[in-house]
Amino acid sequence: MKKLLLVSMFMLLSSVPNLAQADMKMGVALDMDLSLVAQIDRYNLVLGDSGFAVDYLVKTGKFDNKAPLSWYFAGGGWAGWDDGFGVRAPVGISWYFAKGWDLYGQVQPVADFDDDFKFSVDGAIGVRYSF
Repeated sequence: MKKLLLVSMFMLLSSVPNLAQADMKMGVALDMDLSLVAQIDRYNLVLGDSGFAVDYLVKTGKFDNKAPLSWYFAGGGWAGWDDGFGVRAPVGISWYFAKGWDLYGQVQPVADFDDDFKFSVDGAIGVRYSF
């Protein structure tokens, strides 16, 4: 567990020079716990009090040109919650309700590989501000 956390932190810190040019959003969410969330380009980062998750936005799109809504499909992994680790595949919708602000909701199938295989479907809702 500690090795996974150290490798994740190293990978994140090694990308710091690129953050100055990145599209960035930060906020809070209910995602397996109350969490701080960030979206940096195509990566969603979730940092809760007992775990973290990193997702890559595989596909994004808009419903139409008039509605302030977009959709996304992501894939990623998580560690820490219930002393476990696994993979997840969030599918979500973002609503851009004010300049720089979005509210999002997602459903994510989750596979847990810690002691034995467990499968569940979780959800998340959050709000973010774009820099």
